[in-house]
Amino acid sequence: MKCPYCSAETRDNVRFCGNCGKNLSAPLTNNTPSNSGITVSSSLSSGSRLQGGRYVVKKILGQGGMGAALLATDIRLDGKLVVIKELISDNVDQDSRLEDVRNFKREVSTLAHIDHPLVPNVTDHFQEGTRYFMVQEYVDGENLEEHLNHLQRPMTERETLICGSEVLDILDYLSQLMPPIVHRDIKPANIIIGTKDRRAHLVDFGIARADEIKNAQRKQTSALGTPGYAPPEQYQGNADPRSDLYALAATLHHVLTNRDPRNYPPFYYAAARSLNAQLSPEIEGILIKALNNDINQRFQSAASMKQEIDLLLRQRFGLSGNIDTYTLGTSGNLGATQASTAQTQTSGPNYPPTQVAGPTPIPSTPLPVQPTPTPTPPPPPPHTPIPSHSGASLTPVQPLPNFGPTSGSNYTYPIQPPQASHMVVQPPPYLVQPPPAKKKRRGGLIFLILLLVILLIASGIFVTNYYFVGANKPKPVEAPAIGVTMINGEPIGISDGTVALDTTLADGSLKTQAAQQFKLHKDDTNEATSLLNEAITKNSNDAEALIYKENIRVINSGTPYVTLVVATMISGDQLDTGRDDLQGAYVAQKEFNDSGRLSNGTLVRLLIANSGSKTDNVVKVAQQIVRLQKTDPTFVGVMGWPYSGRTLAAIQTLSKSQIPMLSQTASSDGLTNASPYFFRVAPANKQQGIQGAIYAEKNLHAKTTALFYDPKDSYSQSLAQDFRQQFEGTDKNTIINEQYTIGNQGSINKAIQDASTKNIDLIYFSGYATDVSTVLSNLPPGKLPVMGGDALYQLGGYQSSAKANFSRLHFTAFAYPDEWDVFKYSAQKPAFFSEYSAAFNPDGQQGGGKYGFTRAANDVILSYDATITLLTAYNMALNAGKKQPTPKDMRDYLLKINGANTIQGVSGQISLGPNGDPIEKSILVLYVDEIGRIHMEPAALGRFLKQK
Repeated sequence: MKCPYCSAETRDNVRFCGNCGKNLSAPLTNNTPSNSGITVSSSLSSGSRLQGGRYVVKKILGQGGMGAALLATDIRLDGKLVVIKELISDNVDQDSRLEDVRNFKREVSTLAHIDHPLVPNVTDHFQEGTRYFMVQEYVDGENLEEHLNHLQRPMTERETLICGSEVLDILDYLSQLMPPIVHRDIKPANIIIGTKDRRAHLVDFGIARADEIKNAQRKQTSALGTPGYAPPEQYQGNADPRSDLYALAATLHHVLTNRDPRNYPPFYYAAARSLNAQLSPEIEGILIKALNNDINQRFQSAASMKQEIDLLLRQRFGLSGNIDTYTLGTSGNLGATQASTAQTQTSGPNYPPTQVAGPTPIPSTPLPVQPTPTPTPPPPPPHTPIPSHSGASLTPVQPLPNFGPTSGSNYTYPIQPPQASHMVVQPPPYLVQPPPAKKKRRGGLIFLILLLVILLIASGIFVTNYYFVGANKPKPVEAPAIGVTMINGEPIGISDGTVALDTTLADGSLKTQAAQQFKLHKDDTNEATSLLNEAITKNSNDAEALIYKENIRVINSGTPYVTLVVATMISGDQLDTGRDDLQGAYVAQKEFNDSGRLSNGTLVRLLIANSGSKTDNVVKVAQQIVRLQKTDPTFVGVMGWPYSGRTLAAIQTLSKSQIPMLSQTASSDGLTNASPYFFRVAPANKQQGIQGAIYAEKNLHAKTTALFYDPKDSYSQSLAQDFRQQFEGTDKNTIINEQYTIGNQGSINKAIQDASTKNIDLIYFSGYATDVSTVLSNLPPGKLPVMGGDALYQLGGYQSSAKANFSRLHFTAFAYPDEWDVFKYSAQKPAFFSEYSAAFNPDGQQGGGKYGFTRAANDVILSYDATITLLTAYNMALNAGKKQPTPKDMRDYLLKINGANTIQGVSGQISLGPNGDPIEKSILVLYVDEIGRIHMEPAALGRFLKQK
């Protein structure tokens, strides 16, 4: 038989099509496509019933090429009004129709995970026959396009700014989701002013996308938006949260000028004040900046644009009502909280309390255009301020713009407390006497005395309030210890599984959904676990997903657990290093949990701290770790950071709070004795600098070496100094210094050109793989070798153009997957190697790659060693009678990992000295052969096997 939906051949008596998955036993309707692939248009009308009669259609609100919007009642909820969106696909091609279905399901998934009071919630979704339906809350109100048509004139600047501030609050929230959500179709018709709450609600996320693959080479041609409102980059298949700011600005320009941009060439907007002279210069400046065709010249975040608009609302109109924030203090002015004498409500479980203001009636006839007032401070309130529960006074403000017949009063806290120098105390009217005759000097004197007394009393009240009432004000609430902030498109912060950090892998969207489920339902983690299982099946080498899954198992086990933070870079240009770090930490976590290696049945939980591509973010994350220490007694220490510069940035903050940090690969000499709470399993640069210089002289026969280094980078500068000191130990060798700037290809090429004019035998590159890749790509012909340190062992950092000269490369390293075999210790290889393959290549299908699936990379091995070192110290504390070891206990027992307590790590013995450095840690030398394979020299500096 043939499937009536896709015409595929199917076996008799099967319920579902093996090709399209449709239910073959469902009755066919006039909505069912024929075998020709032509879809009949919807026959739903008023009175139609869906979902077994639960939903009764009242009317069709609208219908477009991809769907119909229906107003319906939910009879299970006492006839509550809802909006049902129906997918209608006119595509004849089966693949195209399936793509329509996928897009519709994407919209459902996108909206289902948005939790903002100004975005209608999805309450249900279902399929009937070949049709797909989504049910949303109904927002009763008027959209801005309808409102403009009703007014027949531009909206006032004041009501437009309030509307814009509220939409920006939504966009700020969307930009902070993981991954961020870009609406892509903001326009007047998609902003509804609610009749009841008089707030701006953002609707129609039909082409919204979660930016799961940042900067990927893909086109979003189905998400062009509406011409006139969409920014230029959206037509090129690119969009990010700043694109929505452009579309919002185009919307604001439209409603402020009544100039419809769809009737004019795109990307051109006349000066707003040339169309509406009553607008302020400030709003025109905001529009000009937000409508810049260059995405980098616009506002770079919704929060920054909202701040400008809110400032204009305060300065020009003297009000802060209706511009409060819903997004946990990430935008707007938290002091601008509204209050009502009638009602207070909570905006949802994830939002702070929001005071609901009573609306004000709007006349049924259009209002005349009022001239814009001069920006002066508002007059004082005409009556006595109303006291609030906190002791502050509530001052009446102007009524807010209204789009529906409602009533009430609106108050707001004063924006700024009055300053003493600006206070003018007026005496009560009954104390003001008529001016006496000049000869009655005594009466004037009495009046002055009374006035002085009043001033003294007022001053006393002010001082009392300032020093006593003010002293009792609640302290600012610290930001949460768990959570991320989007900084330049990167999720910076700490995740316990409630945020997906690395969303660029194939399973990114599944991890994001799992994180949302875990965040919303920590008491029921089945759905989150199911999504993580699906993610791991799709991408078995994703350590982040595996860590979150293991964490859920740990917290649901009912047994005690210890928490470590893995601090690394899981976004930006060092993403591969971060992935390796997570892989190593996960193998250690799983090994300890499965084998019960910690006493008292204690399990291991890992949190992931991401500082992204910028060292500047490290201090912010370190401060979060300090807050974590105050709130989570299971937290005891940090494994990380992998880079010296980031480690140095974190040390001071963590050490002040006595939080131990053990780095896997940071090797700068400046870290020796840097803090009594810092340790590392990788030796200092001094050791590999010495080893590298010896190898350069004896094995590469170098006499004159061009030394490339960045004097401003801790790792590069110290490694270069150590190499120079050893290499110039005899008069026979010469160093030619070539300075460059990390990440600056121009400076590297300039150094190459200069070095090529010298008679050199070797380039020693003290730096990172991404930069030595530029050297290899631009080397002059010949066999001039290039050598460097452990940072060159990051295979994901090499450009394809560098591969031609890859065989010229030599470098020192702290670990290598074949070192046990090269040293002829194959029979003693630790379980790590089989555990690694079982974790990330469970079916033996993965072939390897940048992430490493069958052979653990250098950073994976060292991260594993660092994690087991921390856990060993914790176990020593447990065995010593510490019921719940503290971070300070961890530091004390890390100092005891030496002598008889030396650990056998995968990278060699781990024995920690009092200065935080490993004792006699082995160092390797690796080189690349003619066909690009990496080999290890058979000799090593230091001790590999611990002494028995």
